[in-house]
Amino acid sequence: MRSLLILSAILSAAALAQPAPLRQFIYRLEPVRKDFTLQNITEAERPIVMEHAAYLKSLTEAGKLTVAGQAFDPAGFWGFVVITAPDAETASAMFNADPAVKSRMFRGAVVPFRLVFYRPPEPGAAPNR
Repeated sequence: MRSLLILSAILSAAALAQPAPLRQFIYRLEPVRKDFTLQNITEAERPIVMEHAAYLKSLTEAGKLTVAGQAFDPAGFWGFVVITAPDAETASAMFNADPAVKSRMFRGAVVPFRLVFYRPPEPGAAPNR
């Protein structure tokens, strides 16, 4: 019995020492049009942006999107999306299914990611817009 407990402890310690499988991915999106901003969206781009937002909302509702945001970098506008997927192929498929990527309005890449720290928003706090 004692040797079984020792073996169990060793196996548990070994399992804890193994890194958790990467199941989160981040994709960075940047507009293809160099001067793209939220203030100068063209009439042709507007429906694609709306489809992009609806797509991200559907990923959120399906529990696949952890967080998404926009960066107002002086060097150029870009955004990011953190998704949960079983593997890199699925994450890439989710990225490529984004209407803004499919239409070639945005480009980017999918990279394995692990959220380490997270502080949920205060109850009733308004989003930063």
